[in-house]
Amino acid sequence: MRPHQMLLTSALLAACSRGEPPAPSVAPPAPVAQAAKVVEPPKPSIDDTTFRLALVGVPEYAADKESALELTLEARGGYHVNQDYPIRVDVKAPAGVKLAKASLGKPDAATFNEQQASFKLPFSASAGAHDLTAVVDFAVCTKETCVPDQRTVALAFQVR
Repeated sequence: MRPHQMLLTSALLAACSRGEPPAPSVAPPAPVAQAAKVVEPPKPSIDDTTFRLALVGVPEYAADKESALELTLEARGGYHVNQDYPIRVDVKAPAGVKLAKASLGKPDAATFNEQQASFKLPFSASAGAHDLTAVVDFAVCTKETCVPDQRTVALAFQVR
């Protein structure tokens, strides 16, 4: 081996034996900024191609008097309300609102058939502005498919 080849070989071997990783030839990609998810507050109704879910009341209620809101699930677009699904309505209200019942099921329904399920949500409330929220577990189906779902509706109302 010639002296300059020997020197070059020694230098290469020395560089490889140091255990240092080679310098990257391409810079690592910058982290991708993800957009924050915007959570919209529940609305009084949800309109879908397979169902309509609505929480309805009157514009104003009397303080400390028994009142009620109505929750209605209506099947649409060739779908029907599943008669065997364990439908459930969980009602949430602030401290100024007294619920007659916080959780309802099929036996509590005012109407329960293939086209519609409706529930009366009795309450009494102190004077002021209040919000009532209902989380509804249900299923709408066709002969070929069944779509279990959970949706939340909410309604703001005044009590005088």
